[in-house]
Amino acid sequence: MADESDSGSVHSNLSEQNADKKAPYNNCLRFYALYSFYPNRSNKHGNTTPDAKPNEDECNFSLSIAATNLSASAETDLRRCLANKLSKGSYMPGSGNFLSLGISSSEDISNSAVCYYNVLSCEPIEIENNGEPEYKQFVVCFVSFSDSSLDLFRFELDTYCKGITKLLDAESSVLVSDPTSQQLSQIDTNLKDYLDSWHQTVLEYLTRCVKRLNKNIHYLIFSSLLDAQLIITGATPQEEEDINKFVQCCSIAPLVEQLRPELDDNLVDIRNQPIIKLNLDKDSVTFDTNGNIPSQFCRLAGEHLLTIESQNITKLRDSLESVKLAFIHNLNKVKRFLKQAEIDHYALYRSYLYLRKCGSGELLIRYVKIDATSETLSVLKTLEEFIQKQGHSLQ
Repeated sequence: MADESDSGSVHSNLSEQNADKKAPYNNCLRFYALYSFYPNRSNKHGNTTPDAKPNEDECNFSLSIAATNLSASAETDLRRCLANKLSKGSYMPGSGNFLSLGISSSEDISNSAVCYYNVLSCEPIEIENNGEPEYKQFVVCFVSFSDSSLDLFRFELDTYCKGITKLLDAESSVLVSDPTSQQLSQIDTNLKDYLDSWHQTVLEYLTRCVKRLNKNIHYLIFSSLLDAQLIITGATPQEEEDINKFVQCCSIAPLVEQLRPELDDNLVDIRNQPIIKLNLDKDSVTFDTNGNIPSQFCRLAGEHLLTIESQNITKLRDSLESVKLAFIHNLNKVKRFLKQAEIDHYALYRSYLYLRKCGSGELLIRYVKIDATSETLSVLKTLEEFIQKQGHSLQ
């Protein structure tokens, strides 16, 4: 029989989060820094890496501040940590990395911070230095003292950095080649504004969605797990962008795409996307699910999300990640029961009980069909016919 601790396991996976002590969240705890980066410039040519010793020639790059809203001491600490990482050469341009920092944002703020950094490959800038070519790149850093799970936003951060690359390509000629002469005023205002608003775009869409949809937020979770085509009307461009990001962060589509190459042409393909319509106006939120009923699993997930302080980005994202993990756990368990049911009738009964208790039976069946063998499909057909005769809902 299905373990009740697994059934509709959103609460069981997330309940401990509410016990955590709440802390203030505000924009002053999030910062940025932009550096010009010469990967092949040695110390003797003016390496400005803060932890390099005067007589060292081993370090083969230069790292110089171009723009930041960190204090001078905090920026120096950040650059020292960053230089240690870059000196090991363990980075891939365009792909973000994370590091923990021991710096302070102010006298009364804890010095525990998380930093995302990315080496940006802009249009090549070749500079002659004593007859030797040097190739200039940039390194962008986003620092947060309040978001401990910043790594959960890797995709969003990498995407956001593509916008920085475009701005840098347009403004690269503004920054002179000599790092010692670079001034913050030389950075284009649009680029500064873009860097300064990173947290609003990358992180705070979760807060805005929860506030805007409120008790209807479970419909977005359901739309994502259903892999539905969401048609949005009446929304502002900002609202539509936020909602699409929310749906994407709840999606388990990457798992589905990994399974698709293994599909047999004779097997069932569920990617005939259902359509869900969302209409927003000033005072109301309306969903038209076209007969698709949100599952209990999604309703519980939405209810839990509303218990979290809306400004607590880390808890919101952790909650959504736990929803995905719980759903995948349920999916794997159903697959295991159905596989056993090919030779064991009691396992078929356990499958039936589990699908009824987990709160997301209809959704799970859709995903089971993606990579099921012909034997499993036969078992599942028998199970679906039994459920239909019993008149039970798996929602």
